[in-house]
Amino acid sequence: MNPERLVEALDGGGRTVRHGGLTFTHLDRVMWPESGYTKRDMVRYYAQVARVMVPYIADRGLMLKRYVGGIESEPVVQQRVTGRVPSGVKTAALPLARGGRARRYVGSLETLLYAAQLDAVELHAWHSRVETVERPDWVVLDLDPGRGVGFARVVEVARLLRDILDDLNVGPVVKTSGSRGLHVYVPAGARVDYAAAARFARLVAERAASEAPRLATVERTVSARGRRVYVDHLQNARGKLAVAPYSLRARPGAPVSMPLHWEELDGLRSARAFTLADVPARLAAEGDAWRGVLRRRGSVERALARLEAERGG
Repeated sequence: MNPERLVEALDGGGRTVRHGGLTFTHLDRVMWPESGYTKRDMVRYYAQVARVMVPYIADRGLMLKRYVGGIESEPVVQQRVTGRVPSGVKTAALPLARGGRARRYVGSLETLLYAAQLDAVELHAWHSRVETVERPDWVVLDLDPGRGVGFARVVEVARLLRDILDDLNVGPVVKTSGSRGLHVYVPAGARVDYAAAARFARLVAERAASEAPRLATVERTVSARGRRVYVDHLQNARGKLAVAPYSLRARPGAPVSMPLHWEELDGLRSARAFTLADVPARLAAEGDAWRGVLRRRGSVERALARLEAERGG
């Protein structure tokens, strides 16, 4: 499979395109009605960003959020694989939360492009890989603004988390959600289990809420959050997912969940600031803002020990 050749084939027109063992159909279907972006545009986008996106989904269980009639249609949420899949599309039997196993899609170049053929606008990824399925290699904190909370407050909370995590020496990174908020990721290096990752995320979120109680909250009840940013730490259990870096979102304008440099928060006005139309050119010019992040070994275990010691004290 050659993504560049696929882009050339898509640009050549035709309602059906065959490449690398995959067949792409219904390419003129409008997926984002307000902007006119089609399935061809979506497949082209995923082919253009594949070289930087695939490392973040490779060998991870995926959830496909499919919109067969465009983003205004009812989505089909698909994790389990049914029937045969084309050669090269990866699947694996992965554990279920309540025991047993199920065959699921697993990230690869072919899986990414096949998902686009299945009208999967969004790809959500596990925190661990198949070979280290019980040990996540990142921890995620999802910043969700309450009703009436401006995006500038989300940025403030992200910076607060960065300060806390920098003090813990764990090297956080940030991306837009492509929807309303920001995601702060902490490399974990597959060196702790999910229980430890969840404890770490909870303690960090609670510290943020304690240091800035008028700005951040860990209150799960929506009505009790007020005009604060919810620091969601609950998405760090095995089987939980986060929207993948560089995934499109089913929102007007085709926004992208975009990895950023921390200094880019200074001028950021929206979680939907980056779109299908501009991300490929940015990557070609500047490369991946998170380059090398997944190679970090992580020090979550030491940071967790420190947090628990401070809490106990």
